Amino acid sequence: MRNVFDQYKQHENRLTHALACCLAEDGVLLRSFIRWSTGDAPTGTNLQIVEQRLPGEPELDEAEAERLGLPDAWVFTDSGWALLIEAKVASEIDVDQINRHLRTAERRGFTDRRLVLISVAIPTSRLPANVSHRTWTGVYQWSATQVPMSKWARRLSGYMEVAERRMLADKYLKEGTLTTFAGIQFETENHYSYLEAKRLLKLLMDELRKRQLLKKKLGANLAAPGRSSITGKQSDSVWDYIPLAKAQGKVAFTSHPHLTLSIQEDQTVVQITVPNGVNRSLRKALLSGGLDGFKAMLAVFVANAAPILQTDNGARPFVEVLQRHYKSQRSVPIRDANLEFDPRTALTARDGVKVQDQWLKATFDAFSKPRSNLQFAIGLAFPYRSSSLVRKKMFVEIAERSWLACRPVLAKMGLI
Repeated sequence: MRNVFDQYKQHENRLTHALACCLAEDGVLLRSFIRWSTGDAPTGTNLQIVEQRLPGEPELDEAEAERLGLPDAWVFTDSGWALLIEAKVASEIDVDQINRHLRTAERRGFTDRRLVLISVAIPTSRLPANVSHRTWTGVYQWSATQVPMSKWARRLSGYMEVAERRMLADKYLKEGTLTTFAGIQFETENHYSYLEAKRLLKLLMDELRKRQLLKKKLGANLAAPGRSSITGKQSDSVWDYIPLAKAQGKVAFTSHPHLTLSIQEDQTVVQITVPNGVNRSLRKALLSGGLDGFKAMLAVFVANAAPILQTDNGARPFVEVLQRHYKSQRSVPIRDANLEFDPRTALTARDGVKVQDQWLKATFDAFSKPRSNLQFAIGLAFPYRSSSLVRKKMFVEIAERSWLACRPVLAKMGLI
């Protein structure tokens, strides 16, 4: 069903229309927006808002409004006070256009005028004194604070999530975001969807790349791009990765260990991946010390992960050896074999997990004598039905700590 805000063809205009509609429907929300965006309260009475037209004139169609270069929205009172809204997503910020809008307001008799520029990008040119700048992520965060008081704020933030999914699908939003990460909300009543998983993955990875601990502790190359194209529409998961600084110069990420995050249909997984194409010296280092050395490494990982598991008893550690092949370069992989186990089964019984060390032996034997494409991974999984933290904003920190718990793997290979 078409969303009530989808009255325009262009993504930018749809988003601005949603903002204008919500502000027009709730006067308290409108005044809150004015204070948040300008730092001041409006003067005068009879506060009104119009979009894609000048005050007192009939509404124009989308094409004509674009041709005339009108402000996206116009808030005003009967005393000559006005706030112009200029919204940008993919379009470039044009200071000359902003000045033209302010001059238009002056000619229309608005002596107390200001303008708020809302964009994804940060302006690189100096803005006029009576112009304030806010980001779309800022609008999203502001609307979230208003949700307890306004159903229209809830509709606005919800539509911004919808708009972001569409822009990503259409490759319209190439840099930056409209919203911010607030947890992964897939559950029984909110089923997994590819577009929503892709949106959440981008937000989560952007937040993780802003933090410096992974660079300091694991040698992660946070400035390096991950996957060039996040695909998985026909699959039940989407994933991205962060390479290690020592992998710089490698032709493909599949030839060096990396940090992987996967949002799946039933869980989110944070892991260190040792791909099949890893060179012989790294594989040999990981297996050094034989089965006992491998077991000792897992014991350190389990000890590192213990604080996370105590905070979120629905999370679970895992070790995996995966054999798969692809029919084509972009096809969904076909799993030929998959051995996954809780590493606590190889150690002393704890947390209700009983010892069954055959899984450890099978994993070690398979990875030490591969006859096919084998990938090794270690990390933590956060099932939506049981994890208490995956749906929260703080999951950014939990994901980071999960990678840090895997540090013994990289240390054993001499990568840190």
